[in-house]
Amino acid sequence: GFFVFNHKPAKIFMGDVGSLALGGMLAALSMALHVEWTLLLIGLVYVIETGSVMLQVTYFKWTKKRYGEGRRIFRMTPFHHHLEL
Repeated sequence: GFFVFNHKPAKIFMGDVGSLALGGMLAALSMALHVEWTLLLIGLVYVIETGSVMLQVTYFKWTKKRYGEGRRIFRMTPFHHHLEL
C-alpha cells in the first residue's frame, strides 16, 4: 500500500514503523519460503550502511583535525534526500 501513494508529490512518508514492518515481512517471507540465504543479503545491507556511517564520521573528524574544517566524502551526507524539499 505504501508505494502506491508515494508518487510525486508524495503525501505519505514511511517512518520507522513502516520500514521495520517491511523488514520483518521480508524476513518472515524468506523463512516461510525456505530461502534463508536472502536473510544474509538483507543483513549485508545493514552492515554496509553502518560501515558507511562510521567511515563518513571518521573522515569528517580526521579532516577537521588536519585542515581545520571538516570535509565530507559524499556530497549529500549526512542529510537525507527527503530533507532537500
